[in-house]
Amino acid sequence: MTGLEERGPEERGPGERGPGDQAGAASPGARRRASRLVDIAEAVGVHVSTVSRVLNGDPAQSVRPEVYDRILSTARQQGYRPNALARALKRRRTGALAFVVPLLRNPIWVRLQGGALQRASERGYVVMMMEEPGDDAKPPDAYRYLVDESRADGLLLATALRHPGHAGGVPGVPHVYVNRRGPDRGNDVVMDESGAVRLFVDYVAGLGHRHVAFIDGRPEVDTVHRRVSAARRLCAARGIELTVRHTVPTEGGGWQAMSRMLHGGPPPTACGVGSLNQVFGVMAALRDSGVGVPGQMSVVSFDEDECLAFLEVPVTSIAMPLAELGSAAVDALIARIERKPASNVMVRAPMSLRPRQSVSSPPPTG
Repeated sequence: MTGLEERGPEERGPGERGPGDQAGAASPGARRRASRLVDIAEAVGVHVSTVSRVLNGDPAQSVRPEVYDRILSTARQQGYRPNALARALKRRRTGALAFVVPLLRNPIWVRLQGGALQRASERGYVVMMMEEPGDDAKPPDAYRYLVDESRADGLLLATALRHPGHAGGVPGVPHVYVNRRGPDRGNDVVMDESGAVRLFVDYVAGLGHRHVAFIDGRPEVDTVHRRVSAARRLCAARGIELTVRHTVPTEGGGWQAMSRMLHGGPPPTACGVGSLNQVFGVMAALRDSGVGVPGQMSVVSFDEDECLAFLEVPVTSIAMPLAELGSAAVDALIARIERKPASNVMVRAPMSLRPRQSVSSPPPTG
């Protein structure tokens, strides 16, 4: 036995190998060195500054198309990832957007966020999500610190309300209002709520309904205001009686609004419901009161989600362009960050009515 004991891998010094190690084999935990700009430049045969301009999207660059393509291809092959901090310092931007939404538990925000996240990734940004429940929504200017403190380059705001406390907007800060019309015009990215209500009214009116209810959120919410305004206008034009109930956008809110309506005189025969959470409460209230759906009450949701097809009575819905709205909002905000002219955006398509078993002709009058 020799005077030297063999040491295990965890006891060896840097660069030492044991008898069983193969020459040139990487030691456990060794990592491949990250690709650098100079590595790509050497592989392509150009100066490192050329690579930097191409990979950073420098609009002033003048690079032959074939060289441009080779740089991008080599960067992909080498798994190059830019240094986010260095890029942010160079561009004086964080590469992040802050998205403030209400009630994250509502599944419709998942679809909207998905569209925003996908588009932001394609544009080289990340998105920071923040939740502000509707009852506690702060005015838009309350979030300007995120940009002032260099945490984000701009704001996607889905919480603005229609009251004086939210007036004034966010002066001097890149921002857009998502699914809302904000206090400062030219920064709104919204969907065609009037078109959605028209689909609902035309559908139930075509089946013979002459007394329609509308259960939705707080009237201070711009989206709710636009839906209810459209419902009043369209029903008046068709000679349809309309009953409106505003409540919180939760299951309990939907249950309470429908329960009170059923005990407040002759009930309507069809009901449009503003949010998915409210739909569950409305259906529970109808079930508890022994009101058949759709035999005595037809129900249409203004939020579409696959879960509606799996309820005891599958619920008809209006499918809105939520992913497209999120994508359009990101494009609009990046345009603001790049100091391009501001303009409102209306996302109209794709939008459709998804018929299920919760709607039928009204019951015969006795």
